[in-house]
Amino acid sequence: MRALPAPIPHPRRAPSARRRGALSSCAAALLSVSALLSVATLSSPASANGRFPAAGLIASHPSDPSRLMVRATYGLLATLDGGERWRWICESVVGFGGNEDPMLAFLADGTIIAGVFDGLSASKSGGCDWSFVPGDLQGRYVIDLSADRGDPSRAVLVVSTGLGAGRFLTQLWETSDDADSWTKAGVDLPEDFLAHTVDAAPSDRARVYVSGRYGAPDYVGALQRTDDRGATWERLDIPGSDDKRLPFLGAIDPVDPDVVYVRLDGDPTDALLVSKDGGRSFTTAFESAGDLLGFALSPDGATVIVGGPQDGIWRAPAASLEFEKISDIGARCLTWTAEALFACGDEFADGFTVGRSSDGGESFSALLHLDGLCGPLECAPESGVASTCAPLWGATELTIGSRQCGGDAATGSGGGGSEPSPADASGGCGCKIGAAGAAMDEDAAPSGGMGALWLALAAAVASARRRRRTGAGVQASAT
Repeated sequence: MRALPAPIPHPRRAPSARRRGALSSCAAALLSVSALLSVATLSSPASANGRFPAAGLIASHPSDPSRLMVRATYGLLATLDGGERWRWICESVVGFGGNEDPMLAFLADGTIIAGVFDGLSASKSGGCDWSFVPGDLQGRYVIDLSADRGDPSRAVLVVSTGLGAGRFLTQLWETSDDADSWTKAGVDLPEDFLAHTVDAAPSDRARVYVSGRYGAPDYVGALQRTDDRGATWERLDIPGSDDKRLPFLGAIDPVDPDVVYVRLDGDPTDALLVSKDGGRSFTTAFESAGDLLGFALSPDGATVIVGGPQDGIWRAPAASLEFEKISDIGARCLTWTAEALFACGDEFADGFTVGRSSDGGESFSALLHLDGLCGPLECAPESGVASTCAPLWGATELTIGSRQCGGDAATGSGGGGSEPSPADASGGCGCKIGAAGAAMDEDAAPSGGMGALWLALAAAVASARRRRRTGAGVQASAT
């Protein structure tokens, strides 16, 4: 977005994954890595922007648990059948690219919204077509957004425009009709406040929190709280938070609007803070050994889970906040729905790209593997996905080692298209991964020289990209 400072990594967006452990033996394939890299370079239009392929956010449909959307470094990944098949939506049809990691949310009627540098992008067709919301939001940097968990036809977002000299025009906007219309809520936030995240209290629609920091000289991290939907704002400083330990909202308790979870993003460690008085005081609930990329609050608010590549997954009762380690999975994101707990993983360290847990995080089954995409989302031939994403699929297919299921993609009919039957999608394509999450067997893995080349490429790219975070925009309720 114009006139804003350099993008700041968002806690609910995916940083680059740290590689841990050794891959399977691929000495023979190493001889061909340079050739494969050359091919990938020639196919660069959809080569995951040069970023290591990784997932960073999982959004779930509020009333249809079979529909999930994953934000990855190479586009959006969608399933309409609980993970049986996954399809790809390219970044350009949504309206973002580069190192941008937009926040996503499903609304009640299935509308998908994405906050990007150039405005609010929305799809009313299951992801097949996207357009920017017109009016005053067009061209405005949507820093963060959040769907109302009590009434998902409602959502809030925060936009910011740089005014120069460390000042920003920051506003709260809201919808109550599944993003058909948006209105500005209340007054502008203070000009010396740089917002990072926003969330509305599920049990009190008038209560909204915005996290961020103030400017020079101290760059104090703070919450802005409103009890009248933006008509007035109250500044609540967060102890120990500044521009080097930025505050990001994790969640608000579903029944008590005064209970707020905030993550401090530090270097090299992060911390989880909890306020039980609406942000007027905080206690430190968890201190990590590395990046704390995953946070999830159970739907009833009774249990808290955090996780990261170095820490694994830890769980605690919300009443006591006494954490215990329950898994070595290096969660890159966590999302907790009424059906299951979902996690973003490192394919090579954790054994999945997206995992599903039915026991509160103690164990995970693979829901999506890196090579499990079946091609672009099946949409009508005149759709944006068909015209924009289909031509780019080849390079992405090479980047992630994917093989399509059941023939050509992006040629279905209807708004959301129709998936081929399981029988049509069989044949060892590596795309049909059971919803129960059974790991792929050898027949489903990349085969022959291409599989070995992919392993070698992954090892080479991983080694080259061992850095703390990829550049990401500042930016949901799904973490």
